[in-house]
Amino acid sequence: MNGSFAATLYSRELPATGQPVTARFVGNRLQIEGETDLDIAADRISVDTGGFDHDRLYLGWDTPTGKMSITPADAAARATLLGTAPAALEAALRRHVRGTQRSRTKWIVLGSIAATIVLLLGGLWWSYGALVDWAAAHVPVDVEAKLGEATVAELKKSGKLIDEGPAVDAVRKIGEQLTQGSRYQYHWAVLDEPSINAFAAPGGQVVVHRGLIAAAKTPEELAGVLAHEVQHIEQRHTLKSMINGLGVATLATVVLGDVSAMAGVLAYQIGSLSYSRDLETEADRLGLQALVRADIAPAGMASFFRTLEKEAPQMPIELLSSHPATDARIDALEAAIAKLPKQDYTPLAIDWAAVQASVAKDGDVVP
Repeated sequence: MNGSFAATLYSRELPATGQPVTARFVGNRLQIEGETDLDIAADRISVDTGGFDHDRLYLGWDTPTGKMSITPADAAARATLLGTAPAALEAALRRHVRGTQRSRTKWIVLGSIAATIVLLLGGLWWSYGALVDWAAAHVPVDVEAKLGEATVAELKKSGKLIDEGPAVDAVRKIGEQLTQGSRYQYHWAVLDEPSINAFAAPGGQVVVHRGLIAAAKTPEELAGVLAHEVQHIEQRHTLKSMINGLGVATLATVVLGDVSAMAGVLAYQIGSLSYSRDLETEADRLGLQALVRADIAPAGMASFFRTLEKEAPQMPIELLSSHPATDARIDALEAAIAKLPKQDYTPLAIDWAAVQASVAKDGDVVP
């Protein structure tokens, strides 16, 4: 029978193991043949997911005596069902397929993580740092983005997140210039805090304190900070530091898609999330390269950190606690900038005085 597929029929009146049947779609109707013959309109059918791994496909419909459903008998039957189903079921079946793919990815990742942890506990040679790197690399980009979005959503509850206005426009303009061609969809915001800080949440979320905008002498200095933060995202430094700080076991929660609990914790730690010296050095190096590619003068990165280093005792500079700007680090930045090919960079077309005025408040301390 063309387009037919083997299936199992379930209902209250049938044994718990179901009844083998043959089914097919004829136009907008599902026809079932076997010990029980049925003919059901497609608009009465719902698409459900079941099974231990939530990968079984069920077509169900209501009857006067209760719900009935069928499930394809095997992979070939499932493929025939998906390939012959009428348009009325197309959207629901597409959601099922996407959900099944996500579920399989989650279990593959979780299984790999569990196996790796077992091997590590067995005394294999892998270091904890290598496990963190491996785990971060296996978090899908869309899950990473959800964690970042949920983290920023927690920050919004404080009422201090600014997502529009001249300062946000300036941050976004510079940021978009720095992130062309990225795999992430970036989002930019300003936090109404007088301290000098900026941070990157996983998946493309960048937040700048208004105190940092007030302290930067030029938009190029802000660009230097943004270039550094962007590289923490691009290289997944933020995700790695989060896993390292909160524990590899929490990665299972993220992979399963339940990011809300972790986001609540991360939202209050993200501004002070620290990075290793190697990660900071990599963010500096790649940040400078990003500035050059974006035709933004890279000297702003070093000059901003040099200013903050001099003013640190008098100013609330949270940035230096999470991104320590030591003399050696700033010297390395300046040496790297000096080695770059000489070129004329296009000044950023931003009214910096107007941007700073838009976030200025009485009592702010600036260098």
